[in-house]
Amino acid sequence: MNPVVIICHGIPGGLPVQGDNGYQLLAGMLAQNGYLTILFNFSGCGESSGNIDLNRWSEDIYQVYDHVSELPKADFNNIHLIGFSAGGAIAVKFAAYEKKNLNSIMLMATPADFTGIIPRDAALVANHFKSIGLIRDSDFPNDLKKWHNAFYSIKPENIIRWLPSNLPVCIVQGHDDTVVPPDHAKRLFEAANEPKRLIMLKDASHQLRKDERIPELILNWLNENRI
Repeated sequence: MNPVVIICHGIPGGLPVQGDNGYQLLAGMLAQNGYLTILFNFSGCGESSGNIDLNRWSEDIYQVYDHVSELPKADFNNIHLIGFSAGGAIAVKFAAYEKKNLNSIMLMATPADFTGIIPRDAALVANHFKSIGLIRDSDFPNDLKKWHNAFYSIKPENIIRWLPSNLPVCIVQGHDDTVVPPDHAKRLFEAANEPKRLIMLKDASHQLRKDERIPELILNWLNENRI
């Protein structure tokens, strides 16, 4: 049986960049070290169908978690979540509200909330996502305000305190992140319960998947918290 890692990606910032294999390289590294690694696309992203919708993303991670129970080599008592940016927000919400069996959660450049990150102009946000292929259906969203409010309704700073007791939390943040300001990590850390760890990376930007220090940080954390 293999310990399981579920990787939750963030919101793509633009059109796909050829050669950006950061998530795949991380998944490959973890697999080589004995972790059954689940790397998937949230709705509206990559090869997944649908449109970007954070309410739908919350359902996506639930389905991925349930899929783990069907994998013959998965140790269902040894599951870890790693969330990047908005994927971290979804991971926190899932872990806090669903109370599923988890061994650790790692949050990479995760916002404490989306204020100042997602623009307040709903039409502007929708048009941007259409331009980069995250909204694919011409009639989506059918309720622009409700869809837009979904970003603001997820507040990891408030949610993180409701994680299951004794669930280890590691928060990793780049000092030079211009998308999610570094103070968001400190806010999350202050709100989280023990056991918790805060790692501030000097000279690191938002896309931590590309930082050469991240694979070792992840592997050390997982090895420390696996059964």
